[in-house]
Amino acid sequence: MSKSEGKKIAIRFSDKVMGNLVLLPKLPFMVGKFITLSGFCKASSTYSSYYSSSAFDGSTSSSWRTRNSGEQWIQVNTLRPIRLGGFKWYIGSEHRPKDFKVQGSDDGVNWIDIFTGTCENTTGWKEYYWQYCDAYLYHRWVLTTRYSSYIYIYEIEAFVHDEKAIKITGLQRDFVGGPLKEIDYVIKKIEHHPTVENAILITLHDNYQEAFDEVEGAVTIQYKGQLGNLIGYGGALEDFTVGFYPTDLIKSPNPGIEERLTVGVNSITNLIQIDYHNVDDIFERIRVVGITIATQLIYSSIENP
Repeated sequence: MSKSEGKKIAIRFSDKVMGNLVLLPKLPFMVGKFITLSGFCKASSTYSSYYSSSAFDGSTSSSWRTRNSGEQWIQVNTLRPIRLGGFKWYIGSEHRPKDFKVQGSDDGVNWIDIFTGTCENTTGWKEYYWQYCDAYLYHRWVLTTRYSSYIYIYEIEAFVHDEKAIKITGLQRDFVGGPLKEIDYVIKKIEHHPTVENAILITLHDNYQEAFDEVEGAVTIQYKGQLGNLIGYGGALEDFTVGFYPTDLIKSPNPGIEERLTVGVNSITNLIQIDYHNVDDIFERIRVVGITIATQLIYSSIENP
């Protein structure tokens, strides 16, 4: 693993561990809570000052209203990926949506259908649930049909995990000099380790913030046996908590990925010879050899293998 990535974590057990590893990061299904999503909001159309953000402001007294007929959509970019297990929205006494679908995306361009449903033609909160899908940075509600000419959505809340079968956390700063806060890293997938016996391999989400390369202190992995599905030869695995300090990991270069150097006052670093190739031109390369480099240190962070 590259020192600048911090995306993969392996856990080795004394014996073989079995279970549905694909399902593990999504467990449990129905233990959760509704939350108001915060982030950048956007919509296909907006009538007057009834902006899309009004559907995510925590109040049913304000609303997002469409201006055009035909299929409409509203979306939110939550900055950090979120794994939904459902949602609820508040519908008023008129201009209600009918058929709809919920989509997820990591780039706001390519969308994956998560759920399709039909809204009742009545006033009040409407709740919808599904088995937890993958985590996404963007979520979109596409309103394909309606009961009247336009659509009013007063509030949307997301159903997310209240507890998790497996959880990875660490202390990190959102910006240079900012306060430390606990980051609950989003897991992209869990699989049996391809080369290490009796081990599972955890890969974090592709979002750059879901990496422990800037963590301060230890990264902690917690597993709750009552919520998870891991099984050994002796039965179901019990609760366990393990942790590691990224600065203690073995540093090894990863060709093709930019590496960082650990430097200090009057430090001397011996560079090994590595060929780097430009991704757009395989014939363009920079060869690092034994040289002396003078540089001004602007900002440094914890370096992880």
